[in-house]
Amino acid sequence: MAPPATPQWVVGWGVSPQNALKTSTNQGGSEQSFRFIVVPTIGGNRERVRFSNYFGSTAITIGSARLATASGSGPAIDKAHDASLTFSGNQSVTIQPNQEVYSDPVDIAYTYGKKLAVSVYMQGSFPALTEHDSQAGTNFTTAVGAGNTTNDSTGASFTETTTEWFLITNVDVYGPYNGTVAVFGSSSVDGHNSNFGDTNSYPAGNGPVAGQDHERPSDWLGYSLNAAGIPVGVLNAGLLGDPAGEDAATSSASPNATAGIDRIDHDVLQQPGIKAVVIYTGGVDLRVDCLPATTVAESLTAIVAKAHAAGVRVILATLPPSEYCTTGSPLPSSDDPYAGDINPGPENPGSTQRRALNTWIRNSGSQLPGVVSIADFDAVLADPAHPDFMIPNLNSGDNFHPNGPGYGVQNNAIDITAILGK
Repeated sequence: MAPPATPQWVVGWGVSPQNALKTSTNQGGSEQSFRFIVVPTIGGNRERVRFSNYFGSTAITIGSARLATASGSGPAIDKAHDASLTFSGNQSVTIQPNQEVYSDPVDIAYTYGKKLAVSVYMQGSFPALTEHDSQAGTNFTTAVGAGNTTNDSTGASFTETTTEWFLITNVDVYGPYNGTVAVFGSSSVDGHNSNFGDTNSYPAGNGPVAGQDHERPSDWLGYSLNAAGIPVGVLNAGLLGDPAGEDAATSSASPNATAGIDRIDHDVLQQPGIKAVVIYTGGVDLRVDCLPATTVAESLTAIVAKAHAAGVRVILATLPPSEYCTTGSPLPSSDDPYAGDINPGPENPGSTQRRALNTWIRNSGSQLPGVVSIADFDAVLADPAHPDFMIPNLNSGDNFHPNGPGYGVQNNAIDITAILGK
C-alpha cells in the first residue's frame, strides 16, 4: 500500500531533451504549428507544460500554445477538453538559449490511458529546435508558413508527420500523488522498437504494429503502478545512443552523446516530485566502445552516488542480452544467427563483460548506498538455450532491443513496492 498522497507536482509524461542539431527532419522554419501527442502515465485534473530551448543557441518565440485531449489516432483534438496555455499570463513567450519555461497551470480532466495533445505555434523564423526523437510515436506539423493553427480541432491543417517531439519535455500534473519515478538510460529505456510486435521469433525479425505507441518501459511501469493503485507519475529519461560514463569527446557511440553521469542531475534529479529512479544503462559502453565491466561499474557507482546524495531511491537494473562488442568476434550473422553466444561459444567479448557487470550489479552494486532493489532484466529476458540472446519472440530482431511485449516482460522484474518503500 502506498503512503498517504500529498498535493504536489509530478511528471505525468516526460522525456529528456536530446539535441538541437540541424537534420533533414529538424531544419528550422518560419510561421509553423506543431501538434505533439503524448501518453501520460497517470490521470490528472491540473497540468502544466515545460518547453525547452535547452540545446538552442538563439532565442525562440512561441506565439501560442494549447493543451487538449487527443481525439482518435490522428491530429484531431477534443474541443470540450481544450485550453490555451499562457506564460505568466501572456499568450506568447520568448525562450532564451539553454533555458526552459513552464506554462501557467490549466485544468483539464483526463483519465489514465487518455492521450493528450500539445499544440505549439512558432512565431517568426526559428532554427533547428531542441528535440527528442519519439522512436515509436507520431506527431504532426503544418507546412512552413501556415501560421497559427493551434486551435484547429479537426487537425486538417497538420498535413505532415514527424517522429520528433520538439520543444516539449514535460506534461506535469498537480494533485494528490506520491511523486515521480524516472527510468534512466539509453535507447532501451527510450523504447526503441517498442512499436514492434512478437509474432515472429528470432532469427526471424519482428515488425512495427500500427498504433502501438504506448509500450515503452515508462508506459509499462505506469501501467503497473496504476493497476496497483500507487499514484506515482513516470518519467522516461532514455536517450538513443547514450553511454553511462562517456561523453561525446570519448565515446564513439554517438558524437553528440551526453554521458549519463553528466545528465542525471538535469534529466532526473531536478524533476518535480522525484522519489526514485530505475537506472538501466551501460549497454552502449559495452557494445559500441567495448569497455570493460569494471569501467562501467565505476560509472554506475558515480551515478548511484548522485541519486543517493539527492535523497532519491535507486532500483539498479541488470543488462539483458544482447550487448555484442561490435569490434569483437564472433558476431551473429544470417549464416550463424547465434554466433557469439556462450552456448556453444566462443562468446563475444562484449557479452563476457556484460556477464561480469551483471555479477557486479547483483552483488556489489546491490549494496551501494541508495540502492533499494535490483531489477534483474537479464534473468527475465535471457533465452535459456542461448543466454546471450533474448527469448526469441521477445527479441525485436536487431539483437539489441526487446519488442513491445518484451519491454512488458522486462517491466515485471521491477519491484514497484521499492519505489516508495514501506
